[in-house]
Amino acid sequence: MEQQGIRGQVVKDASMKRYTSMKVGGPVPYLFYPEDEKDVTTVMGWLRRRGLALRFLGNGTNVIVADKGADVGLIRITRIRHLRFHRTVGGTLVEAAAGLSLKALIRECCRRGLAGLEKLYGIPGTVGGAIKMNAGSFGVSVSDCLKSVRIVDEHGIRVVQKEEIEFGYRRSSFGTGQCIFEATFELADGDPERIKANMDSVWRQRWEKHPMELPSAGSVFKNSDGLACWRFIEQAGLRGLRIGGASLSEKHANFIVNAGNASAADIERLIDTVKKGVREATGVALEEEVELWGFDE
Repeated sequence: MEQQGIRGQVVKDASMKRYTSMKVGGPVPYLFYPEDEKDVTTVMGWLRRRGLALRFLGNGTNVIVADKGADVGLIRITRIRHLRFHRTVGGTLVEAAAGLSLKALIRECCRRGLAGLEKLYGIPGTVGGAIKMNAGSFGVSVSDCLKSVRIVDEHGIRVVQKEEIEFGYRRSSFGTGQCIFEATFELADGDPERIKANMDSVWRQRWEKHPMELPSAGSVFKNSDGLACWRFIEQAGLRGLRIGGASLSEKHANFIVNAGNASAADIERLIDTVKKGVREATGVALEEEVELWGFDE
């Protein structure tokens, strides 16, 4: 779309079954791969002029798209993967492209002996996606080591300091119209062997406890008042419940897996069934951690 001023690749009628980890979902009219942050602003303006809603997509590991698709233009910056390191008096500043995978960032930090992010190893998705949802594991959140974020939105390109961002449990104050383009982390020096040992331990525990071998979107529901929601799901007797091709994992009850040609409708029905069952059995109202796109309210 050079004639529109957009330099990056444009995919029309992109099937979300291909671009999400759950392997379900219909098409979106446009999927953009901008070349840089200026290209992001050009795409955003192009979508606004046509009255199309926009969303930003990382690796699609926390998103479930309806079978009919979603009437949005998706901007995906996963082909922009720069990574820069700057020594400071207190440690090292790491500038990471938001489209870089979180695992790749942590592996390179380990190689350089930089500690702080290693307990997040194995969380799927990109740096930007992790920041937007304030991803965390083993008592550590991605915002803990964050210093600032470079964003692109309708106001242009700017840097936002961590203190200006509201972070909470699996959430941040970033809106759907804001592109997290780059993040700066402040990391401390550490022993590469010890960092690697922590990464290996985290990875091992993930494979032991999570259904990593099947398509999923990670944890489906947020914990409730600090209590693990899988306990409420088990208390309601729902572990292993299956609707169509979607099933609650036998290994971890807070994971819905695509057990074989699941549809997004199967997953939606299973989510609704679990919420109703848990509420009736325990009185707890579960809230989704995954994002649902294109479903009717």
